[in-house]
Amino acid sequence: MKKTSLLKIFCSVLSVVLLMSSCLGDGDSSFTIEKDFAYIVENNYGQRYAITSNGYIMHENITKLTAGNCYFIAYKIISGSADGYYNAEYVNVLNDGKAITKGLFQKPAENLETISPSSLSIQAWSWNNAIGDNWLIGYNLAKKERDEVKVFFYYDPDNQKYTDGTTVVEIDPVKDNKIIIDIRFVITDAVGGESVNESSYAVGNLSSLRAGIAEFRPNFSGVSTDYVNVPVKFRYQKKDVTEPQYIGNWQWDGSNAYYIQFTKN
Repeated sequence: MKKTSLLKIFCSVLSVVLLMSSCLGDGDSSFTIEKDFAYIVENNYGQRYAITSNGYIMHENITKLTAGNCYFIAYKIISGSADGYYNAEYVNVLNDGKAITKGLFQKPAENLETISPSSLSIQAWSWNNAIGDNWLIGYNLAKKERDEVKVFFYYDPDNQKYTDGTTVVEIDPVKDNKIIIDIRFVITDAVGGESVNESSYAVGNLSSLRAGIAEFRPNFSGVSTDYVNVPVKFRYQKKDVTEPQYIGNWQWDGSNAYYIQFTKN
């Protein structure tokens, strides 16, 4: 099965960085993926399929999943079409069939205890809403075994500033068309237990930004296109590090570049 140019564009959009094992060659008729991020959608006819880094995957097991949720799946592709739709020989839903944990897009209450991860990275994203404006993060966190920890993603219009060396730089998100999104891990139910290191994933849904609900409006003045690309930096507090850490830069390309494309209404 030969990948089409359309599929290559689709893969570059999702920018998934996950463990894969592929036996695909230009003359092969199938390939196997050990672990892939999947966003479940349902079309107007009630058919459900998974949007993945390799295209649109169809299988009976996909129909049992909840539309709008994200999962990790393993699958073997056996046939496909030029527009990126593939029938799978099998689909295994990883993590015991559970959806990836959803973070909350809101600023947490100040009285809740924040804990800091030892590592955090962006694992899957899209500049458009191809995967429902879901951004997948991977993280490592030390916590009490039975404590309930939730991930909060939020846009704080009163704290759009970052540290560049020893200089604090304040940005005007609308004027500059760039934004900072905070990620915080908060203990919402302190139960206790043994100390454990948790390596896990969560998805943050940034659709409120695109819908204009989160107090951000992109600036289209002086733009000759019907869209603007808004670079995003993600800010979090790393364990045992005093200064906030940032993921992303103010560019539109490169390994550490993340952005959201806004179109004129």
